[in-house]
Amino acid sequence: MSNEFHAMLTDHLPRLRAYAIMLTRDRSAAEDLLQETALRALRAQSQFAMGTNFTAWMYRILRNEYISTLRRSKRRPIHLDDIPEELMSRSGEQDDKVLTREIIQAMDDLQSAQREVLILICASGLSCEEAAESVGCSVGTIKSRLWRARRHMQALVMGEDLGVGEIATDHPTAPSRGNEVHAPS
Repeated sequence: MSNEFHAMLTDHLPRLRAYAIMLTRDRSAAEDLLQETALRALRAQSQFAMGTNFTAWMYRILRNEYISTLRRSKRRPIHLDDIPEELMSRSGEQDDKVLTREIIQAMDDLQSAQREVLILICASGLSCEEAAESVGCSVGTIKSRLWRARRHMQALVMGEDLGVGEIATDHPTAPSRGNEVHAPS
C-alpha cells in the first residue's frame, strides 16, 4: 500500500499546488501549504482506506491545513496590487492581461465559499461530488454555490449591475405549473 499511496500522492501534487496558489495568492505560502499537506497525508496514511476517494481526501487535508494556517497567522487577504504579475497573466496580448485582471478582481468580489467552489471545480477539475466531500457539505450546496459564483462572475466581467440580494436569492426556477396566485382585478 505504501508505494501505491506515494504514487497517488505524487500524481496529485500539481493539482494540489494550483489549488494552494489560488487559496493563498502567494507562491511561497502555497509551497509551504503543499509541503505541510503532503506531510499530514503521509502521517495519516494508515487512516486512508484504499478504494475510497483519494482526491477528495487530499483536497480536504489541504483545505483544513489552509484554514488552520489562517487561524494561526490571522492573515488578511492579499490585495490585487500585491499579487505577483506572473500569477495574473502569461505573456500575450494586452487584452488577455486586462481580462485576466478583471477576472481576478471579480473573483476577489465573490464570497469565499463561492470562490472556493469555483476554484475546486473549474480550476482544479473536481466533480461536484468530490468538491462536496472535500469541503464537507452537500452536493446541492456545491451546485448552488457554483451557479451563484458563475452568475456573479459573468455579471462582474460583463459589467452588469446585480442588486445586493440578487446573487444571494436568485435560483434557477422550474417552469410554472399553473399554481400562481393572482390578485383580483
